Amino acid sequence: MLPMVALRNKLATLLAADATTLAPASLANKVQLITAPFAASENLAIANLTLASGNGLGAISCATGTQNTGADPITSAQIITLIPASGSTFRWLSSGTISPAITLYGIALTDNGSATLLGVQAFSTPIPITAAGQVVDVDPVTIKFVLQPMS
Repeated sequence: MLPMVALRNKLATLLAADATTLAPASLANKVQLITAPFAASENLAIANLTLASGNGLGAISCATGTQNTGADPITSAQIITLIPASGSTFRWLSSGTISPAITLYGIALTDNGSATLLGVQAFSTPIPITAAGQVVDVDPVTIKFVLQPMS
């Protein structure tokens, strides 16, 4: 069955406010850098990822509660934009001694305890971090639902 536009439009709104996935009330979700190659699929598990830590590349918390939603005016895709924690952005600044280089392959959205993988995005080109003071900025972090997410 092809869902009609009213149903599709509700999908992002409901998920953006769902306390069990994208809108926890107290324990914020996290956006984390991935430091090993991976193949994005909906069956990917957190155990299959290597997440960055240390050197300024650790997890960044999202805001708790309802996330932002809207529709792309060109494609009509439903978009959820994750809100960073108050006073933060999804921007990492490397620090300390970087040896050997750290290669970043993408980002992961996880629950607060890094037990549940909620989404991944691969970078179009891996990003090498070779020294302190290098920036990785992925703001905004968005989740897109295409016109026909169900069949």
